Amino acid sequence: MSVSTESKQMAQQATRLGLAAGALYGLLGTTWILVSDTALEMLAKGAPWLTSAHSAKGIAFVLVTTVGLAFIVRRSHLRRMRSDAKAASHEMQTLGLFARHPQPMWVFDRSSLAFLAVNDTAIEHYGYTEREFLAMTVKDINPPEDAARVDERTATPLTGPRVVGRVRHVKKSGEVIFAHVTVHPVEFDGRTATMAMAIDVTNEVLAAHALERQEAQFRQLHQSLGEVLWLADATDFKVVYVSPAFEQVYGRPCSELLSNTPLWMDAVLPEDRVHAAASNNQLRTLGHSRCEYRIRRPDGSIRWISDRKNVIRDGEGLVTLIGGIAEDITAQMELEAERASQKIRLERLVAERTAELETVNVELEAFTRSAAHDLKSPLNGITGYCHLLNNRHGQGLGDAGLRMVEKIERSARDMSTLVNDLLMLSRVATTDLDVQRIDLAEVARAVIDELMDREPGRKVVLDVPAELPVWLDRGLSRSLLANLLGNSWKFTSTRPVAHIRVTGERSGGSTVVVITDNGVGFDSTIAPSLFKPFQRFHALSEFHGTGVGLVTCQRIVHRHGGELQIASSPGDGATVKFTLPHLTAALSAEATDRKA
Repeated sequence: MSVSTESKQMAQQATRLGLAAGALYGLLGTTWILVSDTALEMLAKGAPWLTSAHSAKGIAFVLVTTVGLAFIVRRSHLRRMRSDAKAASHEMQTLGLFARHPQPMWVFDRSSLAFLAVNDTAIEHYGYTEREFLAMTVKDINPPEDAARVDERTATPLTGPRVVGRVRHVKKSGEVIFAHVTVHPVEFDGRTATMAMAIDVTNEVLAAHALERQEAQFRQLHQSLGEVLWLADATDFKVVYVSPAFEQVYGRPCSELLSNTPLWMDAVLPEDRVHAAASNNQLRTLGHSRCEYRIRRPDGSIRWISDRKNVIRDGEGLVTLIGGIAEDITAQMELEAERASQKIRLERLVAERTAELETVNVELEAFTRSAAHDLKSPLNGITGYCHLLNNRHGQGLGDAGLRMVEKIERSARDMSTLVNDLLMLSRVATTDLDVQRIDLAEVARAVIDELMDREPGRKVVLDVPAELPVWLDRGLSRSLLANLLGNSWKFTSTRPVAHIRVTGERSGGSTVVVITDNGVGFDSTIAPSLFKPFQRFHALSEFHGTGVGLVTCQRIVHRHGGELQIASSPGDGATVKFTLPHLTAALSAEATDRKA
C-alpha cells in the first residue's frame, strides 16, 4: 500500500468518526431536552418557577456539554501530540539509520531519476560529494551502455520491495564496480520516491569470473591433451569423467566408458591383465600406482598404454575420487624395441669385428716379430762388416772412406734401435701386466748409471729420493724410465752441468711422479702431437731419436690407469708428470684394457 492511499483512508476514517460524534451529540442533546421537558411538566404542572427551571436546565446542559467537550478536545489533542512526537521520533530514527547504514543507500525521484538524498557510505564508497550526488541522476552512476537497462528497470511500477539484482556502477574515479541493488517505495517530502540500497559484490563477481576462466581453460586443456585424463568414484571405480583423448587412444566414444566402466579392463590384452589388476591393488594399498600394458582397439590395432593413477583426498583426508592419466606410448616402445634390436646387432657386429681384429693383431704381432728378426739380422751384418772394414782396410780408405763407414754403421745402429723400439711399443699393448710394488727410485738410479757408463765424461747432478714406491709392472717400469730419463739425459747434453730431478708424492689413490731437467726444452703447444709415433722434439741433426719413446711411455702409463703430461718452453728445460694408481685401480684399468 502506498503512502498517499494510506493518507486518504485515514482522512476518510476521520470524517466518519466526526460525523458519528456529531450525530451522537445531536441524539443525546435532543433526548435530554425532550426527557427533561417532559419531566418538568409533570412535576411543575403550571408552577410559577417552571420557566426558571427550564432556564437552569438549559444552563446546566450547556455547562455539562462544555466540560465534556473540553475533556474530549484535551484528550484528543494529547493523543495527537503524542502521535506526532512518536512519528517525529520514528522519522528521526529512520533518517539516522539511513545516514549511518553500512551499505550505500540513496533516495531518487521515480519520474526524473534525480537523487533526493544519499547516505554517508554512498558518498565515501562512490567518491562523489553530497552536492555532486544531488546534482546527478541514477543514470549518471551507470555506464552509458547500460542506460537502456536503467530505463527498463525504472519503467515498471514499484508497488513494494523489489530485488533489482546485479548491476554495474561507475565511481567518480572511473572504476566500474558490480553492485547488488534492492529498492522499495517511500514518501519523501510529500512525494512518492524510491529508496535503493547497493551492496558491492565486485570481488565475488571477479572471483566467479576467474573461476569460470579457470574452468574454461581446464576444459580446453583437457580437450587439447593427447593423454587420457579420467576420474572415477572411489567406492565402485565407476568412471565419472574422461577426456576427449579417450576416443583417439582407445578408438571408442567416451560415452561407452562412462556407461560401462569394465570396458577399460576388457580392452587390455589377456596376457597383460594380470599387470593391470595388480596396479589396481597397489592403488588401494599405497594410494598410487603405475604400470604399462597393451590394449586392442576395435580396429584390431595394438597400442601400448602407460597408466598412472592416484587417489584424491578431501580436506579431511578422506578418499573421494580416483584420478589417472593414460598415455599412448606405442611410438616410444617401438623406438626402444628398435634400439634394443640395433644394440644386439651392434654388439654382434662388434664381437665379430673384435674377433677379426684380434686375429689380425695376432697375425700382425707374428709378422712384426718375424720382420724385426729378419731386419735385425742384416743390420747386425752391416754393423759387423763395417767394423771389419774399418779394422782391416781402414788405412786404405782414407779419412773420407772412414767417415762413410762410420755413417753406415751409425745408420745401421739407429735402424736397429728403431726396430727394438717398435718391438717394445708392440709388447706394451700385448704383454700381460704383473703389477707389484716396486721402488721407482732404485730403477731411476740404475738407468742413470747405465747412461753414465756410456758417457763417463758428462757432468750430471741427479736428485732422486731415497725411496719412491709405486704399483707398476717391473719390466715396463724399466722401459718407462729408460725413455723418460734418456730424453732428459739427451736434451741436457749441451749444458755444462745437467740437472735431472725425480720426485713423487701420494695424491688420493695414486702416486704422482715428476721428472724435471734443465735441458734445451721445446714449445709445449705442440705437446699433443708428441704422443704420435715418429714425432720429435727437435731436428734429427740436433738430437738423435726414433720418435717412438714418448708413445711407449704414454701407453705404459695408460695401461696402468694413469695419465702422462709434458710441459716445457724453449731454453727452460722440460717437466714430465705421470700418475700411477695404487694396486686396486691399476688392476681394474688392466682388466678394462683387456676387454677393450
